[in-house]
Amino acid sequence: PPPPAGSGAPPLPGAAPPPMAPPPPRMGPPGMGGAIPMMQPPGQGAGPLPPRMGAPPSRPSLPGTTPPSARAGQPFGGGYVQPAVGMSGDFDQPLAETFRALTVSSGPGGGSVISPAELQRPTAEELAEPMRLDTRGDSGRQRGQCPPKYMRMTTNALPNSPATKGKAALPLGAIIKPMARDDAAPVAVVNFGAVGVVRCRRCRTYVNPFVTFIDGGRRWRCNVCSLANDCPSDYICDLDEHGVRRDVAERPELSSGVVEFVAPAEYMVRPPQPPVFLFVVEVSYAAVSSGMLRCVAATLAHTIDHLPGGERTQVGVITYDSTLHFYNLHGSTPQMLVVPELDEPFCPMPGEALVNLSERRDVVKQLLEKLPSMFGATQATEVATGPALKAAYTVAQHVGGKVSLFSATRPTVGDGKLLNREGAGGAANGKGAEGGGLLAPACDFYKTLAVDCSKQQLCIDVWACHSAYADLATLALLARHTGGSVQHFPAFSDVAAGERLSRALQHSLTREQGLEAVMRVRASRGLRIAAFYGHFFIRGVDLLALPNVDEDKSFAVEIAHEENEIGASTACLQAALLYTTTSGERRIRVLTLELPVTSALNSIFDSADVDACVSLTARLAAEATLSASPLTGAEKLQNACLEALRAYRSLCPPHAKTTAALLLPENLRLLPLYTLAAMKAALYASPAEARADERAALIATIANASATEATVLAHPRLFQAYPPLEKGPNGLPAPLPLSAQSVQTNVAYLLDDGAQLSLWFGRDVPSEMLQAAFGWPSLQGVDLATLRLLPPNTSPVAAEIHALVDAARVGRPAGWTPLRVLVQGTSDTPFVRALIEDQTKQMMSYPEFLLHCHRYILSKA
Repeated sequence: PPPPAGSGAPPLPGAAPPPMAPPPPRMGPPGMGGAIPMMQPPGQGAGPLPPRMGAPPSRPSLPGTTPPSARAGQPFGGGYVQPAVGMSGDFDQPLAETFRALTVSSGPGGGSVISPAELQRPTAEELAEPMRLDTRGDSGRQRGQCPPKYMRMTTNALPNSPATKGKAALPLGAIIKPMARDDAAPVAVVNFGAVGVVRCRRCRTYVNPFVTFIDGGRRWRCNVCSLANDCPSDYICDLDEHGVRRDVAERPELSSGVVEFVAPAEYMVRPPQPPVFLFVVEVSYAAVSSGMLRCVAATLAHTIDHLPGGERTQVGVITYDSTLHFYNLHGSTPQMLVVPELDEPFCPMPGEALVNLSERRDVVKQLLEKLPSMFGATQATEVATGPALKAAYTVAQHVGGKVSLFSATRPTVGDGKLLNREGAGGAANGKGAEGGGLLAPACDFYKTLAVDCSKQQLCIDVWACHSAYADLATLALLARHTGGSVQHFPAFSDVAAGERLSRALQHSLTREQGLEAVMRVRASRGLRIAAFYGHFFIRGVDLLALPNVDEDKSFAVEIAHEENEIGASTACLQAALLYTTTSGERRIRVLTLELPVTSALNSIFDSADVDACVSLTARLAAEATLSASPLTGAEKLQNACLEALRAYRSLCPPHAKTTAALLLPENLRLLPLYTLAAMKAALYASPAEARADERAALIATIANASATEATVLAHPRLFQAYPPLEKGPNGLPAPLPLSAQSVQTNVAYLLDDGAQLSLWFGRDVPSEMLQAAFGWPSLQGVDLATLRLLPPNTSPVAAEIHALVDAARVGRPAGWTPLRVLVQGTSDTPFVRALIEDQTKQMMSYPEFLLHCHRYILSKA
């Protein structure tokens, strides 16, 4: 029998039709060897609501939330409804006020279906800006609150107790991006001078807009621990009739949720060190033949003139194959010194491997220009990555800095050599005795080295340009524990990916960054920080060590309750980052957010942030994948969505809770779609669809991504590129649903997945269009990896596509996203995988997943 209407997705137009068969019900996560039942999380569903007597209590003021208006697909209003006699539940819970009710009806063959018109998708306005909420300033938050660009809460109303948190079944935490760039509103810098930084003497919270001044302004009460602190004599100011300091408008620390303090000498362990950039470059046959060496050397030669730090900046270069190569840059020409010793690598010129860039700029450029020709005839295939990193540690441990590792071959000799584990039975499926299979590290060498580097303020960035399996899961530990990043360029070729590598490297070296940083997050009494997620090394129990922190790094925290109930009406979260600027000044960047505390579950749901919820859950799922298996990670994503929707249904009016309606919170109406999109990521795909290195790189990307960056990675944007459509103010047409039903074979589309732009052409696109865009009447037999658009002034078609690509790149963290060309049926797997609303071999379609959510909720009612 044919599948029920709306349950499956048609194949791409023009493709061979699959055999007609009913889609398997309730499919499980991918990569597990076929269809399995979707896992049912434990827990009992909340019962219906009891009678509510009297008038409803006033709702707390919720910063950052706007009451949603009535919309199509949302037939039910809110209020306090008299439930039927005998219904049980929480007697103090008001009913949900606004929600989306999706009609579940009977389809062909007796199955259930949801009308395609009621499927919840991001609107054009929600996808108009690539970073959405991150780019919209305060987004309605009250004055004094930290803008969401720097700190995003999963919900802007905090549950008052562990019981309330459990009933809401929403993740509770924050996504913090402390060095976020905001050119429109630069962070104010405050220098207290002789007064010293004003902090609570008990909990060490920094003074902020939510402290209360008492005793005529001579004392202030901490908003975190409630201790009354004395004001320094030079910091006292009279209060007005409302108890507010008269100089509050002149004090950024009392009027802004994000501020920087100039740190006095007691905040320094040692004098600020100069910015150090140490480049460790592989020069094996693979590195030379792929063009990696040429591309890296040319990019560095161009970029060193723009490195931050001015006259204080220091640089050094180490190259390696089966031996180590150091360079003396103190003479008029560079001199290479070879060290064949790998067991105990040493620097042949202690204290001289790093040079001041402003003094030796010409010699450094001369070396970088010569490197490709120096090793052009090499036949070396063995590489000593571990010894090279130990040598880099020896060179820079006294000063700290950033180490950039450029690798093209899996380490094969010396300490840290790695074997080819890919395809080794169960490990290939993400299973195995050690938990993560290929995603578990093969040895402890790189973690131990990374921890040592972190203690010496050394950050390591990994630039992986491998043509074969590299065991990136092990190498990524270098970045994970030093605050670095992982950049993955699989099957690297200078011709195909050289521009992408070059631009990414330039951005990495020149972006705003802080050195020798530590960060601590504090929460009000009754709350605690339960866990941290990101790239860092944790000292003690709550101090994050960050040898280098930049404008693209994000961190996540989970929040838990310390007490049975929070007595206060509001609670505060404050993140403080102590770091050294590249100009040598010690600063403290303080982010402060104060939120209402409530026992009303509907207030918690009305204040939920779907991007932050999905981002935090994705990090939890990635950690579960590392410690257990991809199946465990996919289950965590699914269970979080199911439990949140189950909890919300218990808040809806009784007349809305029919078996023919799936009820979605207004602020979380996209939660099922984003959850399904995250579950269909390569991290949870079958081994045949995603290699281990790709999964490891994706885990590293998720760990550093902000809330909306993580959402864009899971849910791409799809635009029609040709024939052109009417564009909005941002230069982009309306986005299309991510389904094969949106795709036609005679049309070209632009796909933006957050990391790369893909220009996809159907097999029936007119040859005139291809000729105008590329100068080829047909793309058959053309190497797509090297294919480039003609210049914009060549033809109107080329100009139109260039304008669309440029508009899609606006707002990206790196300012530039690489473009690749895909043709239907020719290596277009990335495009097909992005159609997340369609059914796959292992996963449901979007309508099927909604029906699965509905069945689960009803089973727990």
